[in-house]
Amino acid sequence: METVRQALSIFALLNAACWAALAAAWIWRPGWAERLPLELGTHERYIQAAPAWGRLALDLAGFWAVAAALYLTGGLSSNAPLVIGLFGLAAAFLMLAVLAAGRVYDLLKAPRFLPSAPDGGQ
Repeated sequence: METVRQALSIFALLNAACWAALAAAWIWRPGWAERLPLELGTHERYIQAAPAWGRLALDLAGFWAVAAALYLTGGLSSNAPLVIGLFGLAAAFLMLAVLAAGRVYDLLKAPRFLPSAPDGGQ
């Protein structure tokens, strides 16, 4: 069981590091988004939404960092308030990530003023 706990903590730490690097790229160097996979930065709407993407990545990095701490201390610690506090912190980061994802969705929605038919519907 100790090996599984250590493997999960390493996975969570790597995940947190990757999300933190992605957040740094989106927040401080939005031009780098063009180099990201899946062409997440090639359209103007994606470039304008870079701060929102950065916030989402930052919240996910926080969640994974707390998850790594939980994996490391959850089974070993008999300090219940510590484990409960870490669970609460992880839940808070996850809620922030959901709100940030909603903001990204709002920013990337197509504008409502686009016509439904190219010839005006006739």
